[in-house]
Amino acid sequence: MSQSKDFSYDMLKIKKWGVLGATPDESKFGNIIFQRLLDEGYEVKGINPKYDEINGHKIYSSVNEIADEIECLNIVVNPKIAYKAIENMSPEEVNNLWFQPGAYDDSVINYAKEKGFNVVNHICVLVALDRR
Repeated sequence: MSQSKDFSYDMLKIKKWGVLGATPDESKFGNIIFQRLLDEGYEVKGINPKYDEINGHKIYSSVNEIADEIECLNIVVNPKIAYKAIENMSPEEVNNLWFQPGAYDDSVINYAKEKGFNVVNHICVLVALDRR
């Protein structure tokens, strides 16, 4: 069962986001999405254990460090890393997961849904932001 397109646009109304896979590399989607959400006025927390900060923004090593500060998690990492992150999370902490193309496979999407997360994986957040 996949979420409707309308749900993705409702998710864009949430203003506290995390980006799992944030990176200082400006050619990567982990940077482009992180920066775009900031530019759009979202409160954004970057998550990547490889970095302490990106462009003056503190970066966190795990979702669990900031789960009470975000309402939607944009996932920009490979499916194995995404699966591991979801193993350590509950929908009571962060209920909304937005998977970028390439960040999921059927097993990680099914696992997230079985755990009770709201899931969007049918559209890139950048495309959705442009279309709203």
